[in-house]
Amino acid sequence: MAMRGVLTIMMAVASLGAASAEKAEQAEEAPEAQITAEEILANPLGDEAYQQSARCLSSGKYRRVEIMNNQVLIFHGRGDEKWLNILPNRCLGLQGDMIPQFEKRGMRLCERDQFSGQPRFRLDAPSMPCSLGRFHPTNSDNIAAMRDALDASQRTKTVDRTVRSAGRGTEGGDAPES
Repeated sequence: MAMRGVLTIMMAVASLGAASAEKAEQAEEAPEAQITAEEILANPLGDEAYQQSARCLSSGKYRRVEIMNNQVLIFHGRGDEKWLNILPNRCLGLQGDMIPQFEKRGMRLCERDQFSGQPRFRLDAPSMPCSLGRFHPTNSDNIAAMRDALDASQRTKTVDRTVRSAGRGTEGGDAPES
């Protein structure tokens, strides 16, 4: 899937989260038409809404790495600096409570650099080797919306089917289960 497509999906998820919070506030004030996921996906954000992604991130720019799931990492920098890294493939065995151990080849991490998740407290096995994706600047609001979407995907398969459907370019209906 093209990275712009992934960003469109992530921005749509963030917009859904923000729209639902705003809608809850406005529901008390005045009735308003519902915004559907299809409307959001059919009307992507303009180019100015997308920040420039980077192939590499200097080791001095980030302070910690958060594993959101087996395919999404958040690099936390100083202040409100954050970068989203969507791995090109799911990383088998990678869990949120693990510590990423990177194989650095210099003073920065780059797309396709390898790492593995090391267990923090238990004697479990480490994850399989994983590859980094590109680094996308993001903000706390988008990360909160992604957390909400990932939590929702644990409760229902609708989010997962929608994302896979958008990635394949199918229109309407659910994507077949894999």
